[in-house]
Order: sequence, then C-alpha cells, then structure tokens
Amino acid sequence: MSIGSLVLAVLCAAGAGLLWRRRADDPPTDWPLRAARTIGPIQGEPAGPASPRFSVIVPTYNRGRVLMEAIESVLAQRAGDFELIVVDDGSIDDTGERLRRIHDRRLRRLGLPHRGVAAARNAGIAASSGALVSFLDSDDLWKPDKLEREADFLARHPGVGAVFSDLEKHDGPRFAPSFMRTTEVFSPRLREGGPAEMVLGAREMYLWLLQEAIVKTPALTVRRRLLESVGGFDVRWRSSEDWELLLRLAQATPFGYIDRPLAVIRVSPDSLHRVEQARGDRLMLQLLAAYRRAAGDREVRAAARRGIFNRARHLSWHHLDAGRRGAAAAACLRWGLALPSSGLLLRAAAGLVRPSSRRAA
Repeated sequence: MSIGSLVLAVLCAAGAGLLWRRRADDPPTDWPLRAARTIGPIQGEPAGPASPRFSVIVPTYNRGRVLMEAIESVLAQRAGDFELIVVDDGSIDDTGERLRRIHDRRLRRLGLPHRGVAAARNAGIAASSGALVSFLDSDDLWKPDKLEREADFLARHPGVGAVFSDLEKHDGPRFAPSFMRTTEVFSPRLREGGPAEMVLGAREMYLWLLQEAIVKTPALTVRRRLLESVGGFDVRWRSSEDWELLLRLAQATPFGYIDRPLAVIRVSPDSLHRVEQARGDRLMLQLLAAYRRAAGDREVRAAARRGIFNRARHLSWHHLDAGRRGAAAAACLRWGLALPSSGLLLRAAAGLVRPSSRRAA
C-alpha cells in the first residue's frame, strides 16, 4: 500500500463521517442551482433626469468611531453627482448621533433592525435611485478620484456592467500598496508599464473568481440594472456575501479594471472579515463545491477545484492562528477527501505545519 493510500485509510477511520455532518449554518446543498428566492429583484426606480449618477451604499453596525472617516472620503469625491445612503444595521453605539452632526444634502441615514450586511446593502440599493451603485464599508476609505475614474470608464465601455480597481490594504502592521499584485490568479496579468485599464471577459472573470476573491467591494461599482437582473446580495449570507454576488455577476457581464488604487481597506480585529472568517470560508467552500458539481466543462471544474484547495488552506490557517489545531486538521481532511487532494490530506496528517509565508486573502 502506498503512503498516500495509508494516510487516506487512517484519516477516514479517524472520523471522516463526523466531519461531513452538516452544520446548522451550512448553505443549502443545491446552491448554486437554486435561485436566491429570498432576494428577488431590487425594487428601486430607474434613474431619471433628477436622479444622481451614483448611489453610494455604506452599511454599518456599531462602527461610529470609524464611520465618519469613510463618509468624509465619499463627500470629498471630485465627482459630486451622487447620493450617499448610510444603512445603520441596528447600531446601539453613537452612530446615529454622529450622523446627525453631518449637514450635507447628499447624505441620508436609513435605520433598520439588525439583519446583517447583505440585507443592509439590499435595503440601501432599494432606497437609492442612481444608475450606478457603489459600495463602501464603514471602516474603509476612497481616494478622491474614485467615482470620477469609474464614471469615465463606464461611459467609454457601455457593454461593461461592473468596474473595479486596485486598492491599498492595511492589515495590522502589514501594508500592501497594491492588493491586486498580492493575488495569485490576477497578478500575472499586471506588469510594469502595462495598460492602465482593461476590459475583462465574463468567462475569464468567472474562472478567476472561482479560484480567488480578486474583487473587493469598496473598489466596485455596478450598473443598477445588472444588480436588479442578478437579484442583489443574498441575505442568507452574513459573510463572503460579496464573493457570492461576484460569481453571479461574472456569469452575466464583462468587468472593467482600473490599475490604480482608488480605495483603501483597513482590516481590524473586529472587522467582519475577521469575526466571521471561519463561517464565510466554510460557506464559500460549500458554494465552490456546488459550482464544481454543476460545471459542464473541464476548465470550470479545474478552476473550482483550485478555489476549494486554496480556501481550505486559508480556513486551516485561520484556525491555526486561533489555536484550534483540531479544527485546522479537520478542514484539510474534509476537503482533502472531497477533491480528493493528497496535499490537503498530508497537511491534516502532519498536523498542518504552517508555511513561513502566505499570500494576502
């Protein structure tokens, strides 16, 4: 018997059945074949003569201390034809009081009971009227020319439904001046002296997004009618909801890319990215597995397989960072068996010796 076969037999006997037990917050097993019926089309009115060009949606929950900086970065945009809708998702801190101090006719506050970021963004979209919809999280920032450059790009490329840009990323002591150049699948497209912008076909975006979340929401603008056609954010997701939406968008439209950091994301210990990371990774693994099962061609299946492998590694690293060695091994075991992947199985068997360096997630 080969070493790989022996490892597989031992790990299966050690509790694979337990690892495959469904959790209460696992997604439905028929995703993505089932439409997100809980969403439906966004019921906002089309932009008319009196409507702003952009609708900027900022969801927030108990982030009053950082929200003001995000709002200031929107109000400082050189392209001033926008409405700014801050969706307060049931905050119990001083968010409301801080918002009342801002006197700008472009700003509206929408107060809701706490339902999560996907529901908050959908509520903001439904209350908005701009032909272009942009998103900013309450702890992130925009550069002053963000909306201006996106408007110019979309005006020159009417067949493109969404545009995104590079961004700066702050994660504790780590700083990436170009997030896109830290990605595994997209960075090879970027070279010194390369094009300042490009149109990316729907299929190539779909294949990239099956492997990695290369688009961050604060760097994204989408045409309203496209959002309506795909159904907005899925409220069943409380984390990684943006990645799930991007996969649907990439099946419907080409994307534009601006090779310039127009947004700044700031990851802190209480960021949703950190707090809900394990749950979001687990849901994305389930979704990628569903896309892989439903794929009708080899290229899509291969891309989904690489995405599952990479996301399982990230999930195991997250558990290791938190001291949950057993959970880290379980993640590699579960998805090593599902693919199957000898690399993931060996990580589980060897106790997951963490690599000395990792790419940014």
